[in-house]
Amino acid sequence: MNLSVAIPVYERYKQVYEKKKEQLVRKGVTSFAGYITGTLEELMEKDEVFGRYAPFMQEFGFDEGTNTIYIKDNRTNRIAGVSVAEKGLMCDVDQRDDCVHIGFAYALPQVYKVMEKLGVRPPKIKQ
Repeated sequence: MNLSVAIPVYERYKQVYEKKKEQLVRKGVTSFAGYITGTLEELMEKDEVFGRYAPFMQEFGFDEGTNTIYIKDNRTNRIAGVSVAEKGLMCDVDQRDDCVHIGFAYALPQVYKVMEKLGVRPPKIKQ
């Protein structure tokens, strides 16, 4: 089976693969095709998880000045503000860093862009 992608997309993934090649080999990924397959599987898994929460929550807006992403919680009919700070994410509704709003926020690419901009490291995932 073949899959066609735009050249800039291919080049971007190839560049990331080459940059992480040593690290990927240690994980058992020995080819570019294996890297793409793993990446697609990871994205599908994230999409499945995101799909479970999507009916209940949605991204509502983002305030660059305060680095806050607003999430509409359709179960409680409230807007939760999740702020990106030096220590990670914090929810203004639950006053916690581990509520469902935080979990939803971690599924949003915008959050990672802000974290990277501020030099905040994402939490390590325990396996």
